[in-house]
Amino acid sequence: MGNEVTLVLGGIGVKGIANIGVFEALSNHDVKVKKIIAAGTSAMVAVQYALRKRPEELIGLLVNFFENNHRFLWGLEQMSGLFQTRKRRIVDSIDYFLRERLYCRANFSRMSVLSWDMVDPLLFELFGNKTFADLEIPVALSTIDVNNKNLVLIESGKLIDAIKASIAYSGLFPPVHFDDRELESSTPYCELPLHAVGKEDTPVLAIDFPSAHLHPYPRTLLEIISRVSEIRNQAIKTRLLIDIDYVIKLENLRLYRWGNYRRIPGMIRRAKEDTLRQLVTLLDL
Repeated sequence: MGNEVTLVLGGIGVKGIANIGVFEALSNHDVKVKKIIAAGTSAMVAVQYALRKRPEELIGLLVNFFENNHRFLWGLEQMSGLFQTRKRRIVDSIDYFLRERLYCRANFSRMSVLSWDMVDPLLFELFGNKTFADLEIPVALSTIDVNNKNLVLIESGKLIDAIKASIAYSGLFPPVHFDDRELESSTPYCELPLHAVGKEDTPVLAIDFPSAHLHPYPRTLLEIISRVSEIRNQAIKTRLLIDIDYVIKLENLRLYRWGNYRRIPGMIRRAKEDTLRQLVTLLDL
């Protein structure tokens, strides 16, 4: 592997924040990043790194944000009236969480459960009015056009708007109006935005977060639909990874849950350890 790569970041939910550890490991080995492609929460990490801002600032603000808004974000996850088996499904699968708690229980009469008013102050504190022109490293954020379902890469404009579009999980946050389109996150389609890689991006290093083992016996229609979606997403990712130059698999994060924000520091540490260990082989050290 050369010392200059295009980096493609994976990670669902708060697990995407663990990419901070990946950047720390790459810096330790002087691996230069010429471009970053990201989606979901990893978009915030990518932009923070490309602005050359301290990762500690992002970690502190995010943990405080989740703590202060626990009732609104994960209060839904308290799941009054749900059987214990369904509670376990929700904390293990963001796909099931979106279907069970948001679409089917709270989302018949409105576009989304949460509004951007909750997130805007955090994003402004992190990124202000900066645009893609302020980045020291090119970044492309992956989204989907709500109207035609086409994948859209954002590489210009206001950073806050682009990040919002990249974290706009369907049903959780409303779509974001950006450049005459209505955009939402591409993460539910494929957690690792490898579809955005072009020939000009080689060599490419993908950071893969292996999925936790699926529950063996889906028992309800929603569980079956969710399982099919998870299998499809995994198949898409597996197929796309075939053509990628280099892959680092963060096996130590396999069992971490997508919403466990209190373990963000531990996720970052393990991501760094995994990356450092695999870089030894990739760099022929």
